[in-house]
Amino acid sequence: MFKRLQKKTRKVHRYVSLIVSVQLLLWTISGLYFSFTKIENVRGEQYLVEQPSVETKIQTDFISSDEAFNAVRNQTTLLPNEIELIENQKAGSEYRGRDLPLYKVVTEDESGKEINAYLDPYSGELLALRSTQWRIWDWMWGVHIMDWVERDHIDNIFLKVFSILALVTSLSGVILFIRK
Repeated sequence: MFKRLQKKTRKVHRYVSLIVSVQLLLWTISGLYFSFTKIENVRGEQYLVEQPSVETKIQTDFISSDEAFNAVRNQTTLLPNEIELIENQKAGSEYRGRDLPLYKVVTEDESGKEINAYLDPYSGELLALRSTQWRIWDWMWGVHIMDWVERDHIDNIFLKVFSILALVTSLSGVILFIRK
C-alpha cells in the first residue's frame, strides 16, 4: 500500500514539476532580462533634454499639433512625425495608468527607430516615451507576473497558484530525494 502511494506521489510530483518548471524557466529568463537591462534606457531617459523649471499655466484648450511637435523637439532629441489624440483607455496599452486625453506623437531617433512620445494635450508636458525596448520590457513583465493582458496586476490568481505550486513541488522533490 505504502509503495503504491509513494509511486503515485512520485508520478504526480513529476508531472506537476514539469508544468511548474516551464513557468520557473520564464521567471528566470525574464528576471535575467530585467537584471541586464538598464531601466533608464527602457524609460527613454537617453532621449531627454535637460529642461529649466518653468511655472506652467493652466490651459483649458488643447495645444495645436505644431505646438505638440515643438514640445517634443524641445524636451527630447527625437524627431516628431505624426500625432494622434487618445481619448479612450485600452487594456495593456503603452499609456495605461495615465489620465486621458493624451497626445501620442510618433517620433524617431537619430537611427530611425520609432518611439512614441505621450504628451499632456493642455500643457505639452512629456509624460512618457515608449520604444521597442520598453515594449519588450513590458511583455517580459507580463510574463513574469503572469498577467498577459494588462500587465499591471501582481496579485493575480495565476501568480499565486504557480508560486505555491513551485514551493510545494520544490519541497516535495527534496523530501522524495531524501526518502529515496
